[in-house]
Amino acid sequence: MISIRVSVLIVLALAGCQRAEPVTVSGVEDICAYRMSGGLCHVSPTQLLTAPEKLAGRDVVVVLYYPGFGARVLFASRDAAQSNDLSSGFVVPGNDRARGEGAQPTLDQPGYYRVLAHFERSKPVIVGEGVTPLAVVAGRSDRIAQARRISSLDEVVEECSALENCSMGYSHGLLPMPRLEATDKE
Repeated sequence: MISIRVSVLIVLALAGCQRAEPVTVSGVEDICAYRMSGGLCHVSPTQLLTAPEKLAGRDVVVVLYYPGFGARVLFASRDAAQSNDLSSGFVVPGNDRARGEGAQPTLDQPGYYRVLAHFERSKPVIVGEGVTPLAVVAGRSDRIAQARRISSLDEVVEECSALENCSMGYSHGLLPMPRLEATDKE
């Protein structure tokens, strides 16, 4: 008897719920609807890899890894760069004006960069029988508006360790923060 009442209550509760429709732009779910800040769509590399059709043609802010050595590809992570996993790489334009490439922000040293770029998905690779493409990448950017190097957690911890009376913690459980503790001077 009790299980019937519980079942009826659950059915009534679910009947009163309405499914919220996703925000759409031109019939496609807008992945940026809840990720906008200052008019820019903030996404993760995973979102660029798994939903490129929803982000194609958009200006996005994303953190990607630059391996250095003059590479023209940014990777979803340092591990992807280390293993040369081009399927999680994003080609960036160079600074060759003869090829129609404008001046781009400088990526001068290996590390993570917060990049503001116009994202384009990779074109489907069509190969003939026995033909293998040299490099298949996840996407490309036809222009980068900004690229700012950011410190990785390892770098922050290393810098903190080098300081006396510094300890690491998470501010509000979200942001890694070094904390300098006051020392008693005698």
